[in-house]
Amino acid sequence: MKNVKGSISTLVCVMLSLVLILSACGSSKTATPSTTPALAATDTAATPEATPEATPVPEKELPPVELIWYYPQPKAQADLKAVNDEINKITQAKINATVKLMPVDFGGYEQKLNTVAAANEAIDIIWSSSWLFSYVQNQGKGAFQPLDDLLNKEGKVLFDSIDAKFWEDMKIGGKIYGVPNYQISAKNPGLYVQKRFIDKYNFDVSTVKKFEDIEPLLQKIKDGDAKDGIVPFGVVQGFFDEPYYNIDGTPYANVYMNDSTNKVLNRAFMPEFKQYLTMVRSWYTKGFINKDAATITGQVATDPKGERAVIYDVTGKPGGEIDIQAQNGGNPVVFIPLAKPYFTGASSTLNTISHTSKNPERAMMFLQLVNTDKALYNLITYGIEGKHYTKIDDKFIKLTPDSTYNPTTDWVFGNTTNGYLPEGAPADKFELTKKVNDAAAVSPYYGFVFDPEPVKTELANTKAVSDEYSFALATGTIDPEKYLPILQDKLKKAGVDKITAEQQKQLDEWLKTKAK
Repeated sequence: MKNVKGSISTLVCVMLSLVLILSACGSSKTATPSTTPALAATDTAATPEATPEATPVPEKELPPVELIWYYPQPKAQADLKAVNDEINKITQAKINATVKLMPVDFGGYEQKLNTVAAANEAIDIIWSSSWLFSYVQNQGKGAFQPLDDLLNKEGKVLFDSIDAKFWEDMKIGGKIYGVPNYQISAKNPGLYVQKRFIDKYNFDVSTVKKFEDIEPLLQKIKDGDAKDGIVPFGVVQGFFDEPYYNIDGTPYANVYMNDSTNKVLNRAFMPEFKQYLTMVRSWYTKGFINKDAATITGQVATDPKGERAVIYDVTGKPGGEIDIQAQNGGNPVVFIPLAKPYFTGASSTLNTISHTSKNPERAMMFLQLVNTDKALYNLITYGIEGKHYTKIDDKFIKLTPDSTYNPTTDWVFGNTTNGYLPEGAPADKFELTKKVNDAAAVSPYYGFVFDPEPVKTELANTKAVSDEYSFALATGTIDPEKYLPILQDKLKKAGVDKITAEQQKQLDEWLKTKAK
């Protein structure tokens, strides 16, 4: 096994969900090839120029229906109803359906959707992911409908518009349960630093190769700008770089990169994690990190007053500087990459059809529309032209300052390459996105899906233990020298070793199957 222990400079792969132990991915077995031969994908993902328009309404008359769509957002949008009304003008004309948008704050999304699912509410479309309202876990509970037949009929144009490998990532037990939102699908971790502080302190960003290298700038900001309400390093419930492949989308199963033994390890017991916790604790005690980091919810980049001088971003997508600038009070930023990108698949953002949907065919028609109809996609993403933005040309738009509709979550709604480009974004943003997706290294464990059913009791127990400590440790709020051993001891008593053994068993079996 290659020795990657030691400096955090070795950390090259990133998690967006920042807890020690997350709830397990669902109860499905290892993904297998689809048994639906009629589905055939194109070789490349759609671009704004190449995306086919959705198929017209079938000749047979469709009865009117209302579709309910749950998805997360950073904050409430005052003009949601006005935008929703305009959306329904399009959907009524094309598929004779209205859509009731049901956005939920990111911080409350998991709890809200768990409540909705437990109540068996009749809803139609649910946004899901590998890190929030888990796709695999909730499919294992029967929350979503299989989509293969629907994609072969009502969603054929949608299916053909997205690269085949993204649909592969949607398969659980050989069936597709989600529609991937095409976006950047490679982790390119790094730091966004507000340019005003780089200029003020004449800081050379080329010197930053690892987290520790940004400390001199953080100290200067702490000494010179904290009195004005500036937080040197803005954190929301933690951040972490990993020197290993996370093989199932949770912290449960990890394998060091270049480890030919394929040994599964739990993050809480890895030396790199303790080293990370020690660094973060140091930053917290020095006053670099916001004191509410362990309890604040939402997105890391949401900072309307521009009070966070430096933030960490897991994705580092092309054109991301413009997005972060729009979210931090309009302050220009510089992106500093910390690692080479590697492909993470499509499960970070997707939409599903609920098992309680009374109109799954129409729900698929809508998902096809929002992924292939540029007018509809841009309406839900940017709002109403002339009110929430103005067009510069056919490609670029200027967002209205202090707009009453600007969700800043294009990746929640559908294929991002159908969107306009905000003023200042690179003209070739979508081409760069596809280039990064295609060139990013692919984990040798891509496609492995852990079945937690044999250890579901232990998983529930270890999650309960983790919930006591995860955010406090990951943000430096409590001392890892004291509390990490307590966490490890409680995890052992809760059955973490049994979980790891089961993961190893399943991974070994999967590797044998893959080798054939």
